[in-house]
Amino acid sequence: MTHFKYLATFFVFLSSFFSCERFLALEPETSLSSAKAFDSIEGVEAGINGAYSTLHQEWVERQYVFAECLAGNVFEVNSLSNSNYQGALRHQAWTDLFNIGNYLWSLSYRAIDLCNQVIVSIPDIPEPNQLISSGKRKLLGEAYFLRGLNYFVLNRFFGNPKNGLSVPVLTSPFQPDDKPARATIAATQNQVIADLEEAEKLLEGIESNNGRATVWAAKALLARVHFEYKNYPAAAAYASEVIQNGQINGRKLALLSGDLRTPFGSDISSENVFTFMGNPRDRANVQLFKMFSLSSSAVELSVSSPFWQVISKEPKDLRLKQLHQDFNVARACLKYDNRDMNIPYIRLPEMYLIRAESNAVLGSLDLALADLNVLRTRAGLSATTFQNKEELLEKILRERSLELSMEGDNLHNLKRLQQPIGGLLWEEAAYKLVFFIPEKEIQVNPNLIQNEIW
Repeated sequence: MTHFKYLATFFVFLSSFFSCERFLALEPETSLSSAKAFDSIEGVEAGINGAYSTLHQEWVERQYVFAECLAGNVFEVNSLSNSNYQGALRHQAWTDLFNIGNYLWSLSYRAIDLCNQVIVSIPDIPEPNQLISSGKRKLLGEAYFLRGLNYFVLNRFFGNPKNGLSVPVLTSPFQPDDKPARATIAATQNQVIADLEEAEKLLEGIESNNGRATVWAAKALLARVHFEYKNYPAAAAYASEVIQNGQINGRKLALLSGDLRTPFGSDISSENVFTFMGNPRDRANVQLFKMFSLSSSAVELSVSSPFWQVISKEPKDLRLKQLHQDFNVARACLKYDNRDMNIPYIRLPEMYLIRAESNAVLGSLDLALADLNVLRTRAGLSATTFQNKEELLEKILRERSLELSMEGDNLHNLKRLQQPIGGLLWEEAAYKLVFFIPEKEIQVNPNLIQNEIW
């Protein structure tokens, strides 16, 4: 079943899953399950399609926009139509961030619950033939992949280093009387890794999947996860696997040269390891187009001057020429100009950056420099050199800032490095730039501890 069927299948599935929207408004997202339509391979596939459909648009877009706003990488050039984004952009008081993560929380837990239903139901589905058996394995791998991905994202935005708490981690279908406490950050990280390692095993041999999870998507996400969790040997190893052997739709993953806008189009390019798909009737690119595109009726966000100073040090860089435009008073990001584009979620250049920095941290400086220069050459620049480890790391970090500009990466990278963020010293940013647990969850669940008011 292709991505063109995601949304239609999801609405049919959802109508049997929940009786009405009123129920969702009254119940916390961590108690959503009923558990009906998972007794056949068709029902399980409908559940996985529902999970993809839940995530493919605003779930991705909110991550990107929230992260860039919180990091101070953008400023408002026309009034932001979304009040949640306005709060993230201001983040001057705790009230600015109080409710803005609610929808991200809701979407993630809906997807997690669907994945939990699939995971517990699949073993009971009969296997009359090899086709059903292999289909079950693939769908189970996708369920683990999507669950691990969602806990990774929730931990990024709701995990609070000051109190050590993340989000509730549930691995079985949610029940109305569930009152889960928040897991620790460490426990949530362990769950993320366990889910993705299981996905990696189950998706072995799945190298093309119509824009859905593959074994290479699982390995690439594990590279990102281990890198963010500072397990640099594992991060470098997974990134190397993807760089050396990764496939997408029957082609070897490969860096593009020439037109660097190609990964941000309506086709899956050889750089795109994992992509959220859209189509003309169900676009994946709505808010990002509205926020950044010069083709929208009133572009709302510009690259900020401090961030522009970081990424624009070499004007001949093709990524500046092709993917950004400087108007002096404002600077546009052109990555999201195509309304019909698919949204790249993991691209191959990130794997080179992960491997480069990991090797530099581990002392393999020549290997790190080689990866850095691969990306520079692709961008039309000459190879660079370094005098010491600190200078090399600084160059890799600047390369990362430019390569992944406006893709929601910089906030989490600064958190990993415990550097100042959005005008705040790390000691403040650590607990101020996290979202509050949705108030409706706190009201019905006495076991949940809210992030502190500051």
